[in-house]
Amino acid sequence: MSKKHKRANSLGAYTAVPWAIMKTPAWRAMSAEARLVWIELRGWLKKDWSNNGRMFRSCRDAADAIGINRNTVQQKYFELEHYGFLRRTREGFLGVDAYGLAAEFRFTDLPHGTHPATRDYEKWTGELFTYKPRRPARKKQKPVLSHRTPRPVPQDTGRSRKRPSVCPVPQDTVSPSNCPVRQDTISLPPPEQGREPLQGSLTARAPAQAGGAGSSPAPVASLTEYILSVVNAELDRLHLGRAAPRIC
Repeated sequence: MSKKHKRANSLGAYTAVPWAIMKTPAWRAMSAEARLVWIELRGWLKKDWSNNGRMFRSCRDAADAIGINRNTVQQKYFELEHYGFLRRTREGFLGVDAYGLAAEFRFTDLPHGTHPATRDYEKWTGELFTYKPRRPARKKQKPVLSHRTPRPVPQDTGRSRKRPSVCPVPQDTVSPSNCPVRQDTISLPPPEQGREPLQGSLTARAPAQAGGAGSSPAPVASLTEYILSVVNAELDRLHLGRAAPRIC
């Protein structure tokens, strides 16, 4: 073996970038990260080009080899397709064994099966690459405040200094709230000191009449009759000098 062949074998494995590709305007317009992705994928090409069209390199593995983010690798695959250096032959999908299969590509500068090389990078129109996600982003739902969710939160059912409890507002419940409003509740004044409160709701203690027991409760038909009975009892108790007319 001659010294020339020994020197060539000592170089080891390497990835060649053809000069015909490097001098094209598409290669020069492409980003440096996209070039690195192309070189990384080219390194897995066989010498006889038999696996061209089945070239794959997952975004995670390529990102670890190059030292960039895996999301960036995905964008650079689209950029290589835009400039015509790669063509996608199979989309990535989830396999039957629950393992994801990466997308497969072919190099356009090499023959693919029985098809000749297309060299799509030579047909580049000059339009620069702009990344556009294939899947549109999910529409963001209308934001809802934490205290305006359909289910009442602790802030809506807590205690308050001014009121004993706080009822959920209508926006916090699916059905209308059953909390009483101001029109449904009344406030009665506290009983005055020195006066015995009334016993019962429809009966009142009748005042003591002269010469009678007058201690059993008697029904009161209306508030007016009750007031008249109290006034007559007070007049009888005062024992005025002249006979006081009774109010009928």
